Amino acid sequence: MKEANLKLSPTKCHLFRLEVTYLGHIISVEGVRTDPDKISAVKNWKGPTDVHQLRSFLGLCTYYRKFVKDFSTIARPLHKLTETKQKFICTNECNNAFNKLKDALTSAPILAYPEAGKQFILDTDASHESIGAVLSQEVEGQEHVIAYFSKYLSRPERNYCVTRKELLAIVKAVEHFHPYLYGRRFLLRTDHASLTWLLNFKNPEGQVASWIQRLQDLKTVANSKFSQPSKWREREYSPKLVNVTSPLDLMYE
Repeated sequence: MKEANLKLSPTKCHLFRLEVTYLGHIISVEGVRTDPDKISAVKNWKGPTDVHQLRSFLGLCTYYRKFVKDFSTIARPLHKLTETKQKFICTNECNNAFNKLKDALTSAPILAYPEAGKQFILDTDASHESIGAVLSQEVEGQEHVIAYFSKYLSRPERNYCVTRKELLAIVKAVEHFHPYLYGRRFLLRTDHASLTWLLNFKNPEGQVASWIQRLQDLKTVANSKFSQPSKWREREYSPKLVNVTSPLDLMYE
């Protein structure tokens, strides 16, 4: 620490502890979980009666969104209520979304720590209105979730074909988990042959060319669950060889 010119404040140090509370999280030997004191506020939160209360609730929930699978999809009815021209009417759909978020956060899983020596697994998926992903690692034969990611699609994005949505899910998930995945070989699992579509796209322009460029520094092993769910085909993918005008310049094994 002296060589790095780092200093510690003794009053703020927690040494030889099995768990520590830090920024609304409990950091323990098991992993990272939500702070019960913070989540109790969510648990005891009554139904929102105005936009201000709803925004406060969503702000707290959003802070813990990495613990909730499909967060964007669940929270969408509530986000709609906060829009400027939207009249505040709490419908059954909104109440259901409110309760689902409360249940999801009060029963949130313990997220595993990433292990540098193990391969990351990235699962991506897309629906009509949203995209999502799960980053995990396999430890002792079991996959442990490191974090969840989700995004509600814009109006133009909702008009994409299924293949393009699945590809968008890959692009956004890879960008979101960039600190974990950059420079590493990882396993990508997707429900559709999106990468096949991308790699066979002749003379890509505009958006497709941009997506290829954004993925060009990655090294992946791609699995298509859609085409062969029982026998995933593994392909060595080295996008560093990608030329934006010739996406078939790749190496496979």
